[in-house]
Amino acid sequence: MACDELTLTTYNIWNDSAYDKERYLAIAQLLSRRSPDVMVFQEVTSTASDVLLSQDWIRASYSCAAVVGGEAGDYGLLLLSRLPVSRVAYARLPWSDSRGFLQAELPLNGATTVVCCLHLDSGKASARLRGWQLRRIFRALRDADEAVVLGDFNMRDAENGRIGAPYRDVWPMLRPDEGGFTEDTSANLMLGDLKNKPRHVRFDRVLLKGDQWRADAIELLGTEPIADDLPRVFPSDHFGLECRLTRRNP
Repeated sequence: MACDELTLTTYNIWNDSAYDKERYLAIAQLLSRRSPDVMVFQEVTSTASDVLLSQDWIRASYSCAAVVGGEAGDYGLLLLSRLPVSRVAYARLPWSDSRGFLQAELPLNGATTVVCCLHLDSGKASARLRGWQLRRIFRALRDADEAVVLGDFNMRDAENGRIGAPYRDVWPMLRPDEGGFTEDTSANLMLGDLKNKPRHVRFDRVLLKGDQWRADAIELLGTEPIADDLPRVFPSDHFGLECRLTRRNP
């Protein structure tokens, strides 16, 4: 399939039950106004899956790959694509029963672009484990000429050295003077109430590998409360990301 522009979103939608249906519906409505080509989600519960997959616009245009419930528990992954998908694969991450990565192969422009949704382990103490997990994912993608790796990396700035060639971290590449914090207690009042201390981290990322695609834009999603009468309820404790890629020399 010919494709000159590819838009992807990633969103950790928070598996907590607080206002869960309202939050998931707000996320669905937000994304419906953008209609990305590929959407990936982390911390997908059965409730979240039901809300998202019941949306008419998703049912009409998107194919679905999901790992929800079972060993994944409330750390499910969901991938939705309105572009053709030739193959899907899921693998668990080292030393984690509930965390994994979900790959989809998209046959585009006479080649294959692999989209990989991940959710690495959390916490400062798990930095070394995240390094092992990320290497496991990169090994799985070593034969992919074109790949987009996106999701919740749970990485602090001190771990940025784990990402190098052939991967490019899109946010600092396009917006080097902006923090791109996807957990931000200054902007997300709900997160501030949860943490009760300042937090500004760029956990969620988009990595690009290969020469077919050029990253043109990236922005945060879900930076406003879900309703005027719920000013301290945001779609998630994370902000999402939308990334637009353009085909080189179509």
